[in-house]
Amino acid sequence: MTAPIGPGDAADRDRWYLLAPRPGWRMSEVLSTDVQLEDGTLRLAGQMPLPTIFDCPPPACAALPCCEQALLQASCRRVLVITGTGQVRLALGPYAYDAHDALVPADYRCELGEHACRPAPAWPDDTWSPAGVTAVGRGVGVIDLAHHVVHVFAASGERVRTSDGSDLPGCPWPEGMPRYRRSGTFVSTALDSGLPECEWHRVALNATVPAGARVTVATLTSDADLTEGEVAALGPERWDAAGVCSDPAATGWDALIASPPGRYLWLSVSLDGDGTETPGIDDMEVHFPRRTSLRYLPAVFRIGADGGSFLDRFLAATDTVRGSVVTEIDRMPWLLDPRSADAAPGRDFLGWLGQWIGITGTGLLPTERRRRLIGEAAQMYRRRGTPDGITRHVSLWLGRRVQILEHYRLRRWAVLDRGRLGDASRLFGSQIVRRLQLDEFSRIGAFQLIDTPSPRIDPFAVYAHRFTLFVHACAGDDPDQLAATAARVVAAVQPGHCVSSVAVVLPRMRVGAQATVGIDSVVAGPTPVGRLGDGQLGEGLAIARDPRNGDRPAIGIDARVGTRAAIA
Repeated sequence: MTAPIGPGDAADRDRWYLLAPRPGWRMSEVLSTDVQLEDGTLRLAGQMPLPTIFDCPPPACAALPCCEQALLQASCRRVLVITGTGQVRLALGPYAYDAHDALVPADYRCELGEHACRPAPAWPDDTWSPAGVTAVGRGVGVIDLAHHVVHVFAASGERVRTSDGSDLPGCPWPEGMPRYRRSGTFVSTALDSGLPECEWHRVALNATVPAGARVTVATLTSDADLTEGEVAALGPERWDAAGVCSDPAATGWDALIASPPGRYLWLSVSLDGDGTETPGIDDMEVHFPRRTSLRYLPAVFRIGADGGSFLDRFLAATDTVRGSVVTEIDRMPWLLDPRSADAAPGRDFLGWLGQWIGITGTGLLPTERRRRLIGEAAQMYRRRGTPDGITRHVSLWLGRRVQILEHYRLRRWAVLDRGRLGDASRLFGSQIVRRLQLDEFSRIGAFQLIDTPSPRIDPFAVYAHRFTLFVHACAGDDPDQLAATAARVVAAVQPGHCVSSVAVVLPRMRVGAQATVGIDSVVAGPTPVGRLGDGQLGEGLAIARDPRNGDRPAIGIDARVGTRAAIA
């Protein structure tokens, strides 16, 4: 695989192996010892399994929510749930196991032993033997050591499940007791560069190394593809040390590969700890081939006994530092582009770009919708305050289809020489505004104080500067929440002198309530098919056709009389 590591043109890009998480750790099962992969992280193998709830001393009392306590009565083989006032709210047991291992109420009989002075209870063999209690959520868990199970009961006393204890919190690990192997070795399989006499560059890893632990890296190269047995037979002198990582504060570490040129490379990583903690390696990178700034210098710098090897290794260290800076500079265009800016938690560069242009509060939106909203900010600002700009902004924010109806389009006043009486026009008078006027609208509560100078423009001012935003809801949307979100977005982008209202359009037509042709109604369109339980009668739901009828239409579902319906 290839990656743009370091400066240079496409032909000079470094190629590298990524050992984890893709394409995998490439671990040799034969050569690796005392290490394990846990959640994709390479760690030392565990010394012993973690303690379970059965390894703890069974407690006879446990604190429950709401100031309650669970108290074990071993002699009676039951558990009492006691309230904060000291009252017994619930009694669990005694129980016995039936033929299906289910719990059923149990009872005992009194027997008088050979040398006993008074009778003692004799329990059946299948009766449970509670030895301890523990809090499990809002319920209580009863530890039955005789059958090595934990019965979990709800707060109401109903048994929820029977657990083997693996899913319940166990004992804390004893302080100072060794938990992991003290040392382990990871050896990779052969990494093939495909280049004869390849000069491998460096190895880098992301690791967490606790105090007192260390990670030692060594490499082996060869032009021949050695088997695992041949690699195991080689002495330690054939392995070249790359370096030791032991800084607890460092998460990233890298070192140059000192092995001689070779097509194949084997990586050996030794993990050492004190037994209580283990180093963890998240991933490792092996870079090749080595191309440093030495190739840009005159040939005289490569003259010497080592052929310029020392200067090559020295420049490799400085090139790595310079390459990390150049890489960040090369990534700046990606970070400044909303289509590729980082939006991960903790590195929300996309949200920072939005703050530059005044788009805030987008953290809860899906990432793809945020990218479109910020990417089209320039287009929306050019059309800010226009119907198209408001529609576009709200649509991108909500991810729903949005339409605007400006109220001036609803005017149907009859104008002299320009209209006719009927459905196309309406007569109007001074009552449409109810401007304060003596002998007309002068009663308190029946007039309005209007600051416009001329009553002649009242018919036009009624519907001016008002609009309704129609938001088309999808299945599963909460209409109230959708309307509240749309209202907040509209208030931020509409002109200050306008008055707006929001109407949520549900996917159905209701005559008299929601029936505007072209906005929220489709005449003679297909009826959405539903299933029983998905809707309510009266909400535009149609049950799908019976598959046993084949292609024959069914009256009331998909048939229109006079067009294509045929009564069989």
